[in-house]
Amino acid sequence: MLLACAAPQPLEVHVPQGRAEKSYPQMIEASLTREQAAEDAWRFFLAEHNLPWVKPDFAPVLYTPRALPLELAGQISLHPRGGALGEAEAKEALRQFIERWRVVVAGNYRSANLNLRDLSLISFSDEGNIYRALYQQMSYPFPIANGYGELRLVLSKTGRLLQISSSLIPVLDLPAQAAVEEQRIIDSLLGREFTYTSLAGQPLSYRVTRREEIIIKDLVVYPKLEKKGLVFHLAYPVEVGGGTSWTVYLDAITGQEIEVKQNFAT
Repeated sequence: MLLACAAPQPLEVHVPQGRAEKSYPQMIEASLTREQAAEDAWRFFLAEHNLPWVKPDFAPVLYTPRALPLELAGQISLHPRGGALGEAEAKEALRQFIERWRVVVAGNYRSANLNLRDLSLISFSDEGNIYRALYQQMSYPFPIANGYGELRLVLSKTGRLLQISSSLIPVLDLPAQAAVEEQRIIDSLLGREFTYTSLAGQPLSYRVTRREEIIIKDLVVYPKLEKKGLVFHLAYPVEVGGGTSWTVYLDAITGQEIEVKQNFAT
């Protein structure tokens, strides 16, 4: 899977105490060992392109590149033959780049749990002088939510790498199905009150009074960054409300409320 440059190292997985599901939810903690491994991969990446050391902008815990440092924009060529790239050529150049440098985009130099086939090209746009590509990670039987599991790349028409942003996550052993009944979810949300402010700053509230106001959507993998690390949940996104709506993420194994997101501007 991921290109292994040394012996694979296990991820630091937190095991909560006192749960029947001893390995759930799983949590990856920040690790100096994995951070150093990611920096090693980054250092090798720069050396291969004859570039001086530039400190990487790593995402917390994952150690994936959040952005390409400004000093490096346009300094890395994915098209050594030169000339303009057509759309098909650009897609192939990006495919080869990901295959060659997946240890960088996945943030773990010694990891071996993500393969190129785990990524699906969701969108590819021609925006004048650049190509913009979005890849979605497909490592799980469920979509990955909360902004994780994405790889974004921007390439000039001459094959120069302009931007890279990765929130790819490791492949962990999560439950394959929910344990919480849908009726329990509905019961927990009926009568729930949400507070918000109008565009004018006036405090308002909304109470869920009818079953029809609750829409339980398909399961997702929901990573959430917390103080101790990145916690991985199997979750139900539940949309509540009408014109003013919120999405409540509920853990599909424990029933715990993970997060609430407002779906309208105030």
